[in-house]
Amino acid sequence: MGVFLTYAPNESGALVHVDDVANGAKCECHCPYCNAPLHAKNGGHQREHHFAHAHGKECEGAYESVLHLLAKEILQETGRIMLPKSDDSHFPSGSVRIHNVEIEKFDERYGIKPDAEGIMDNGERILIEFYVSHKVDQKKRQIIVDNNLKCIEIDIKYQALNKVELKKFLTNTDKGRKWIQATPHSLKSKSSSNSSKRDPMYEKTIDIIKDIFDNGTIIIHPHGPYKSFDLRQLGYDVCEINKRFRGFKSDLLLYRSQKKDGYISINLRGRSRYEDFEFPPELRIIDIVFKALSSTEDGARKRMKNGDLIDDGGMTIEYYGFK
Repeated sequence: MGVFLTYAPNESGALVHVDDVANGAKCECHCPYCNAPLHAKNGGHQREHHFAHAHGKECEGAYESVLHLLAKEILQETGRIMLPKSDDSHFPSGSVRIHNVEIEKFDERYGIKPDAEGIMDNGERILIEFYVSHKVDQKKRQIIVDNNLKCIEIDIKYQALNKVELKKFLTNTDKGRKWIQATPHSLKSKSSSNSSKRDPMYEKTIDIIKDIFDNGTIIIHPHGPYKSFDLRQLGYDVCEINKRFRGFKSDLLLYRSQKKDGYISINLRGRSRYEDFEFPPELRIIDIVFKALSSTEDGARKRMKNGDLIDDGGMTIEYYGFK
């Protein structure tokens, strides 16, 4: 599992930390995404304490669902949010108090259900949406714009499942948030500009890289070609395909099972990323950018040089988050 589930709802629906409940099934907690029972893994000293599904199979939506619940709980407890600066005087900015906070209350007048809402000190109503896996859809966005509702969308998808840190993010910074307002229809998001189907050789190459790691190692060069790091020697022993780390999807996610830091995301791409792209601060990223893919599995395996990731004429290795 890429990241550990450290909070979960108990029988009454309250979020509890794994260290505040009984061990194993006695914790009486469940997954907020699939509703399956959870076991508390809080008795050892080697790995980070966490919740795990009783049936042994983790579900992808668990972490995101708990993060969403935790953000709403923090808003209820603090009654405060930091709003971004805006050139439009219609929108408030800075730290504001939110009174009478209500969670997921259906608005019969407009036919929408925001994640949260409340009343600011000036008496105006504010709607709050927490973006974890899905942004505000076009239908809800249009209702908000057409009726001049004040709605702030806060991007928390890369935030840690840590109540103290998430509270600081929501109340002390204005990063990752924007007002829902009218935008030109001609503008297209960066993510929608590259929606073509992936070449099947990408998936085969991903399988090859995993096989190389599982039966050997991967060698990286984040600080130049003459300084290398063997991931096996650094303790990396897990390589998973198509995993997420705090909302960031990876073709391959590598980590050390006995440690809770140093996650590495390896991704195969046909182009370099935009300069201002965002990713979780604790994640290190390696992009293998292909000018041309190998047409055969043997060619792809040969290009990977038995796990030594080095630029060649047809691919470049790009590193992010390495110091």
